[in-house]
Order: sequence, then C-alpha cells, then structure tokens
Amino acid sequence: MSKIKASTALVNTLKNWDINHVYGIPGDSIDTIVDALRAEQEAIQFIHVRHEEVATLAASSYSKLTGKIGVALSIGGPGAIHMLNGMYDAKMDNVPMLVLAGQVPTSVANTKYFQEVDLPTLFADVAVFNKQIESAETLPDIVDEAIRTAYEKKGVAVLTIPNNIPLTEIKNTVKPKREVYEQIKPEIATETIARAAELINSAKNPIILAGVGTKHAKETLVQFSEHTKTPVIISLPAKGVMPDTHPNFLGNLGKIGTKPAYEAMQEADLLLMIGNDYPYTDYLPQHDVTCIQIDIDPSKIGHRFPATVGIVGDAKEALTALIETTDYIAKREFLEASQENMANWWKWLREDQAKTGTPIAPEAVMASIQKIAEKDAIFSIDVGTSTVWSTRYLQLDHQNDFLISAWLGTMGCALPGAIAAKYAFPNRQVIALAGDGGFSMVMQDFVTAVHYKLPMIIVVLNNKELSFIKYEQQSAGELNYAIDLPDINYADFAESCGGLGFRVEKFEDLEIAFEAARTAKRPIIIDVVVDSNAAPLPGKIVMDEALGYTKFEIRSVLEDHRFSKMPPLKTIIRRFF
Repeated sequence: MSKIKASTALVNTLKNWDINHVYGIPGDSIDTIVDALRAEQEAIQFIHVRHEEVATLAASSYSKLTGKIGVALSIGGPGAIHMLNGMYDAKMDNVPMLVLAGQVPTSVANTKYFQEVDLPTLFADVAVFNKQIESAETLPDIVDEAIRTAYEKKGVAVLTIPNNIPLTEIKNTVKPKREVYEQIKPEIATETIARAAELINSAKNPIILAGVGTKHAKETLVQFSEHTKTPVIISLPAKGVMPDTHPNFLGNLGKIGTKPAYEAMQEADLLLMIGNDYPYTDYLPQHDVTCIQIDIDPSKIGHRFPATVGIVGDAKEALTALIETTDYIAKREFLEASQENMANWWKWLREDQAKTGTPIAPEAVMASIQKIAEKDAIFSIDVGTSTVWSTRYLQLDHQNDFLISAWLGTMGCALPGAIAAKYAFPNRQVIALAGDGGFSMVMQDFVTAVHYKLPMIIVVLNNKELSFIKYEQQSAGELNYAIDLPDINYADFAESCGGLGFRVEKFEDLEIAFEAARTAKRPIIIDVVVDSNAAPLPGKIVMDEALGYTKFEIRSVLEDHRFSKMPPLKTIIRRFF
C-alpha cells in the first residue's frame, strides 16, 4: 500500500466531507497542513483572513447559513487563542465547526517551549470534541470522528496537531467517498399530538413563539398559524421564519422586540414554544398558562418555561401533525386585536422611517436599505444599535437570511458573516450592517473581501460612540462614561483597501450612495453619520427601565450639572403605556 503524508490524508478526509473552503492564517505550526491544502486548492480554497477571530466567526456564519460544517485553522498559541470568540459563537448558537490548531513538535512538548499553550485545556469548555493528536496513523480517522461529532452534537470539534505529525508518512487508507451526515429525528409520540390538539382547540388566546428550529419549516409554520388563527412571535435569530408583512406576525420578543408582541404574550392563555430555548423568561407570560413545547432536543422541554405537553421531534413534522388534528378556526378575536395593535406599531415605524432631517435618523437608513435590497438578500447584522434598527425596521421574507451572533452577542460579527455569506451563496446580494464600534473591531478584514473579490455592501452607522451601551448605562440609572469613539472616515478606509466608499453626512445624499451600492461590483462601505441621540428604546418600556432613566436624569443634573437629551416624549409614551 502506498504511503502519503498525514497532512495529505487529513485534507483527503476533508474532501470526503465535501468541505470546499477553510478560513485561517498560515504559520509555522500549521504550515504543513496549509501546504497540503495548497496541493488541493482546486477542491478546497484557503481563505487567508487578517485575524483568526474573523476566521472562526466566518466559519460559524457559514454553518448558520448552510447547515454545513465551517472550518478554521491557525497556529497554536496566540492564533489559537484568537479563535476562541468565533468558536464560542458556534457553540452557543449550536452549529457545527471544525478547528485545526497547530502545536509545538512532540519532541519539545511540555518544556515551556516558544508559543506552547495547553490547548486541550484551553478548549475544554468550548468543544464537543477536543483531542490532541498523538499518532500520525490515527490522524485521518480522528478527523473523520471530529467532523461527525460536530454534526451530531451541533458544536465545535477541535484538533490540536503537533507540527511534526502531519509531516509523517502513513499508509494511504483514506479512500474517496461521499460522507453525508443525516440527523436521526425522533419519532413523535401520537399521544402528545393528541393532547396538544386538545389544548389548542380549547384555547381562546393562543400565541406562538417560534425559534431557529422552525427555519426549515417556514411554510408549515405559516399554514399552522393561518389554520388556527394564532399570532406568531419569533426569537431574534429566527427573523425571517415568518414574513414580516404577514398579518399574523407580531415581530420578535424582548428588549428589542415589539410592543404588540409583549402585550399579546401577557394576554395569552396558551403558549406554543416551537424550536427555541428563549432565555428572557421575564417576557414570557407572568401568569399561569398552559404550554406546548416542540423541540427535537428533549433536554430543552420545560427548560425555560413549564411545559404542559412536550413534543419531542422535528418542528415541521409536529406542525404538520397538528394541522391535521386541530380544528380549523375561521375567526379569532385575540388575533384580530393583536393585528390592530400591530397595525398601530407599523404606523409608528413608518413615521420613524419617513424622517428626512440631518443628522440622519438610523430608521431612515433602514428605509434606504430596504429600497435596494433584493428579494433573496442576505443580511449580516452586528451586535449593538444596528441589531435594534435592523430587527425592527427591515422587512424580511422567506427568501431572505438574517445572520446574527445570537447567544454570544459578540460585536464584530457582521463583516465575517458577510464574507461567509458570499462563499455560501456567491450569486446573492449580501448586506452587512454594523455600528462604528462593532465594525472597527474587525475592519482590517474588509481587505479580505477586496482581495477575494467578494461584492458586498457594508453599511456603517457612525455616531462616534458605543450607542447601545450609552442607553444601557442610562436605563440602569448610571452616568455615561467611556463610550466615545474617534471620528473615522470609513469611506476613505474602504478606498485605501481597494474597495468603494461613500461618506454620507446629509439625508439628501443617502439615495445617491445606496443606488451606487446596488450596482457595485466591489466591496463597498457606506459610512453614514447618524444621529447620536437616536435612542434604541425597548419596544415596551417596563417599570424598572423607566425608573432607571429617571435616576439617570437626576444624576445628570446633580453630578454633571446638565439635562441630558432624552428621546421624544411621544415615543416614550407610546412604548410605556
């Protein structure tokens, strides 16, 4: 039997799993694997990013978009440490990832060698599969097991590979074959469907809270909602599972959710939690209600809210069964009242988006994005005020994708997500939205998009501050401190990287910039100077937040000897009462 380098066997295993690109940065302890990737560059493209955090954030985003495993690599020591943020994003959003981390040669292991870090210990919390390779002969089998485990457990598999091991020649035992992971769906118990149907049939005010577990069941979710005349609320990362314009849709729930969603949730007598593990229990019904929870993971049943009936199984299969076993409802007063409430909400949002003044309202920027967005556009959204404006004002349909760092909530995720989106779907429009705080954390990798000729639109909401944190401080009754950012011209930066850049400081220039972006063939940054006093208020202001804002105003007068500019009273009244 012929012999090949262990690094070649590793790459052949990646090919068997239909892995066609890897994000990372080359370096001494991983270069042997990079060299093997070079030999197979027609099958697997190596995307050289500028920071390892971007590599894992992009890999995580790729998996969220496609369901396929994302792959990243780096040297050991500092490079491996940099990868942790994106690895935790994948772990917390339950998507498969493979990380290949270099390590010092085995001959100097445990000698406090240059860049030697105990990587298995470092990765112990983040990984579902975590091994340091000790034998070249076992490398391909362990790679195969790592990938399979990442798929099965929807998490991060990490291999720490001492530099000498990939160089070793081993028997060529890796045969070309098509490896496909298929999740085994638990069989849904018919008695749980029957019990759930009884509860649904007898409910007066049912409400649906849908999560990412319904992404593959979008049409079925709509059918069930229409069949039972039940309003639908979503968790943030599930944006798009129900068209924003559907009459039964009430938006998302929580601090950046809608007022109608909050109010309908508190009036519900039956909660259907479908494919989510919603953590903000204060926004769930605060009175005794029956609850039906559908989840493919039995450990999620009753985790956040007591489940009267737990249906373990695939959301699409469960909803299909419930459509067949529940009564058709022709009219429901609770839905009609919710729809009326939502109509008022949309009226308020349209008023916000119609603002034409300077400084530019972020809501008006969302209207400009909506005008140029294609039907199947992918939106990659950063964490901060950009999350609020996009979630609240952008109207998505089933053809769109919405990328966000949901559970980790890490700033700097929008640009890596946009890069991943272009590799996942090169023919679709990609629009990233970030604040200047989040974008400046990873801005160096805009040059990665330019280098690989990835047309995308990056919209930077530039208010020269950490705006979301400003309002967090205020709502907690704290004075604003350490939130200011320098005034960077991100349009000039884009041009210096070889991309296109537009700096928009006046409302009347918005349309020119976005029309240019629509047809741009290169990565483009639209740097919009937005109103720093635009407040990302909660959809529903609760009493604790109102008291916090009051405390902040009192402290501003007593300690800073000034009145702070507050959001318009009309907006506050609408959100509070």
